[in-house]
Amino acid sequence: MPIYMEISRLHRTVTIVARGKVTADDIQGAARELFDAHVPEFTKIIDIFSASSDLSESQVQQVADLFRADPKEKRGPVAFIINPARVGFGHAFAKVTQGERPIRLFESLHQARDWLEDAKTQTAERTAGTPHPAGGDGPSPWNDPDRQGILIRGHQRREIPKGSLQRAVSY
Repeated sequence: MPIYMEISRLHRTVTIVARGKVTADDIQGAARELFDAHVPEFTKIIDIFSASSDLSESQVQQVADLFRADPKEKRGPVAFIINPARVGFGHAFAKVTQGERPIRLFESLHQARDWLEDAKTQTAERTAGTPHPAGGDGPSPWNDPDRQGILIRGHQRREIPKGSLQRAVSY
C-alpha cells in the first residue's frame, strides 16, 4: 500500500499515509485525488515516515503547482511526519511552497496533531471570534465515522466504504 488518503469533511481534515517505495505516479495520483476532492483549506497530516521516493525537485514542483491552480484559494496547514534520518519529499515540498501556507515537519503523529489543532484554533479565532473546541471526548478529526478513505497506487484508486474505516483503521 504505497498511499492511503482519508478525508473528513466534518472536521475539515485530510490524512495521508505513505509506506514503502512510492513512485512519482503514486504521488501525482494522490495529489490529483486531493485536488479533485476540493479540500485546499482543510488541514492535512501527511505521514511519510516509512516511505521513500526518488522524485526530482522539478517533480515536487509539479505537485506543488497543481495546488496553485487558484491563487485566491486559502490553503490549510500541512504537517509532515518524517524520518529525521533522511531528507525527502516533505523537505522538498516545504521548500518549494515556503511562505504559501503553514507547513511544518514533525517526528511524531502526536506533535503534528497538536500543532494542527493549534492552527485550527487560531484560524477559528481569527475568522469567527470564537475558539475551536479542542480535545476532550467530543468529536475530533480522528473519530469521524463518515470520513472517506481512498487507496492510491499510481493511476489506480480504490474507495473504502464509509463506516468501514472505524473497523479498518486504528490510530
